[in-house]
Amino acid sequence: MSKSALIYPPLLKKGDTIAIVAPASPPEKPKVIDAAIKRLKAYGFKIKPGQFLRERDGYLAGSDEQRAADINAAFADPGVQGVFCLRGGYGSCRILPLLDYAAIRANPKPFLGYSDITAMHLAILVKSGLVTFHGSNASSAFEPENIASCEKMLMGIGASHVLFQRDRVHKTIKTVLPGRARGKLIGGNFTCLLRLIGTAWQPDFRGAILFLEDTGEKAYRIDGMFTHLRLAGLLDQIGGLVLGQFDYDSNRREQTRIAEILPREAKRLGVPCVTGAPIGHFAGQVILPQGVDAELDADAGRLSFRAP
Repeated sequence: MSKSALIYPPLLKKGDTIAIVAPASPPEKPKVIDAAIKRLKAYGFKIKPGQFLRERDGYLAGSDEQRAADINAAFADPGVQGVFCLRGGYGSCRILPLLDYAAIRANPKPFLGYSDITAMHLAILVKSGLVTFHGSNASSAFEPENIASCEKMLMGIGASHVLFQRDRVHKTIKTVLPGRARGKLIGGNFTCLLRLIGTAWQPDFRGAILFLEDTGEKAYRIDGMFTHLRLAGLLDQIGGLVLGQFDYDSNRREQTRIAEILPREAKRLGVPCVTGAPIGHFAGQVILPQGVDAELDADAGRLSFRAP
């Protein structure tokens, strides 16, 4: 997808209608859905639950056809101004062949989610050119900095081209390799990204600023993920690397190993890189727009974008 083909969705405003869809796993308890609806209503949005939002098919939130139908319907509905994913888990990659990318391109709307939703972000970017937003799901516990990021990116409130930078709030950002890189911003959950390699939905890595995060993965598996991308010849193509949070519960041994692996792998690439970016499975994560022209200033620990 070329830069000229990118489509930027309209900003949201209070009073708009948000469709909540479940492309992946169902919540453990139905009250999670009720809480998500209540929270978004409190922010001033009207809510339109997907027809199959409360369905369950084992570890999936309904059949593949039902989950895809809710997403297609949300984009096609002129009364819906935004599409928020309920949660991640697993299952988004299964419905990629069922999505109506032409309709998504013809009806651009803010699409928000993270974790397993990574597969949908990248597929929509590749097949429709729509800029989507990697960030908190509808069921996430929003914190002040996350709410500010939502308002900035989705509503234009306090708009800024700086996505994050090392400061008193984001103290964990560290420079691994200095320098500046400019390229299109792609990425998300590492595990989900790998599922797209070799498929029709694989993103273009050439010159990209790649951002990655993951949770619950042991050190050797993260090592294997980097190795997979390297053997596929994709890591050699990127221009910059942003590493977010890679937590592993309370296992200190694994966390120490992970902390050693991330900078080691980054240094092998020789491109500007930061670690500890505010991206991942925690309530304060920032929102990142997929596919936009971005600039990474690794010295300053800053990621910004150059777009409307």
